[in-house]
Amino acid sequence: MSKFVCLKTLKKAQLTTFFNNLNDSEFRKHFLFLSFFMLFFLALRIIQGDFRLADSEDYFATAELLKSGEYFSSSTDFGMATLLTKRPFLYPILILFPGFSNDLVIVLLQTLLGFLNIYLTLELFKKLGGKSFRLVTALVLLTPSIFIYTHLVMTEALVMTLSLLMALQLTGKLDSKKTFHIQLIGIALVFLKPAFYLFPIVSLLFFLFYFVRTKTFHFSVFLPLLLTIGYMGFNKERTGYFHFSSMQNINLIDYNLYLFKAQKEGAEVANQWRDSVYLQVEKLPTFEKQSEFLATEGKKAIQENLIPYSVFHFYGAVRGSIDPGRFDLMTLVEKYDPNQGFLNMLSTAGLKKTISNFFEYKYFWIILILIPIFFATLFKWALLFRHLWQRKKRIDFAGTFLVIFIAYAILITGPVNASRYMMPLQGILIAYAVISWESYRAKKSSTKQ
Repeated sequence: MSKFVCLKTLKKAQLTTFFNNLNDSEFRKHFLFLSFFMLFFLALRIIQGDFRLADSEDYFATAELLKSGEYFSSSTDFGMATLLTKRPFLYPILILFPGFSNDLVIVLLQTLLGFLNIYLTLELFKKLGGKSFRLVTALVLLTPSIFIYTHLVMTEALVMTLSLLMALQLTGKLDSKKTFHIQLIGIALVFLKPAFYLFPIVSLLFFLFYFVRTKTFHFSVFLPLLLTIGYMGFNKERTGYFHFSSMQNINLIDYNLYLFKAQKEGAEVANQWRDSVYLQVEKLPTFEKQSEFLATEGKKAIQENLIPYSVFHFYGAVRGSIDPGRFDLMTLVEKYDPNQGFLNMLSTAGLKKTISNFFEYKYFWIILILIPIFFATLFKWALLFRHLWQRKKRIDFAGTFLVIFIAYAILITGPVNASRYMMPLQGILIAYAVISWESYRAKKSSTKQ
């Protein structure tokens, strides 16, 4: 009994220590200021009235399967098997609790996560030794995706929380406790977003190298990969095909390769290619055969265009990292349209036509808002690259892992990368960018003296 009381007291003390930053007047002032804007964007979303994007419907469909018990059933039908494995279970389980049919309740709970994300961003900055909270606040305000995606029924707010918690674990030197916490965060990320399903391999390779260099070991580093493989086995039992998510083939055919062909040969050719692929799929008898065919066709198309596609994939990932987020702002004034995003238009219509369309657009004032957001994004990345360059000989294992995590999250998205996919990383990027700015100012000041 006394052991339980001591443990409870310890946890309470740790929680109290964690939120001690609110006693700092400067920290508290900026936290409250940004929290006000979180509420302001919540009000805009409530007025607009639409809390969902296309992905939101997938999460609700998976939640419905969980609720009815069909999630654990088997099917070789292409449509049903695709739905069964499209989205991992974690977020659909979470949205079941606050009220399955009440989007507003879910968004209100995610607003609490939004407050936490603001706090964690400021906490990370302070833990790195930062002082310029004003610049952090300015850059957060110039990153509206942080606010916008918090108030949509999407995983982004929760992924941002986990990313910030990982970054906090990676301040200072790694130890066994931090290593274990990183694995837990990695597991949660895998079962929140299918894009992270390959990260356990990257993480394991890194930590095995780390163990060799430091002559240490922790079995927990195998857990993310083992659970991922276990889930893929579960999907094989349900559908006959060993895979993590049906999104793998959907993204490969419908987005990555479609956009590649649209840019290279035109939208008409891309449509014909995609239609011909799915025409062949319909002739196959089972989900397993259909999925294998899609994967083979995707790999064949990439192998035939290995260098051009690799350049296209890398360019798209990098381009998306500086996307100012026109689509995000549009969700506040119009119902979701998957074709209205700048990057989608750029990939299919080309630069000249896209720019021409923008000047004729009825919401031209949004373009004006995007200008300072775009320059703030460039400013962030310039400072981040300066930070890496300045510390290239001093980056430790923890810092290296954080760079690998950020690089993976950006590069895995490829040509579909956009401000939405960058949103979970923004707290980390802003904190380190301002640290780099402070270093630059300090160096400049010392040079003058």
